[in-house]
Amino acid sequence: MRTINPSLTNRKRYTAVNEDIVLTPMMKQFLDLKAKHPDAVMLFRCGDFYETYSTDAVVAAEILGITLTKRANGKGKTIEMAGFPHHALDTYLPKLIRAGKRVVICDQLEDPKLTKKLVKRGITELVTPGVSINDNVLNYRENNFLAAVHFGKSACGVAFLDISTGSS
Repeated sequence: MRTINPSLTNRKRYTAVNEDIVLTPMMKQFLDLKAKHPDAVMLFRCGDFYETYSTDAVVAAEILGITLTKRANGKGKTIEMAGFPHHALDTYLPKLIRAGKRVVICDQLEDPKLTKKLVKRGITELVTPGVSINDNVLNYRENNFLAAVHFGKSACGVAFLDISTGSS
């Protein structure tokens, strides 16, 4: 069995370091996906909610003003958890981005009603303050610049765009 210390968040620390904690299949799935983006807050879709766990839950609860609670994680152990309804994503995602957080959105990739096993999940979006073009995340009253650089064999090019106003 794979075991972890859920209070640690970087990739190297999501390993077998505490033999007392046994992962549930869903937490193993969460940690496997979280290891791909250890420095981002992961919004993990569970039914009608986006949930966050461990230190992501502590950060999200503080920024979003939502309740921090605990969830059972096998053999009587608990892990921090915070969440919100999936339909409120457009309300909460901008708050995380404006707080300077990178956010990984992990969605269910199959209908839970059609499987008797663990629902397949995958990362569907990575949102950062620098790459978001969503109207709910951007402040239309401020400039939001995007730059691109191309290095060719005989020439180089650079382009700048204000993605809020469309000016180039």
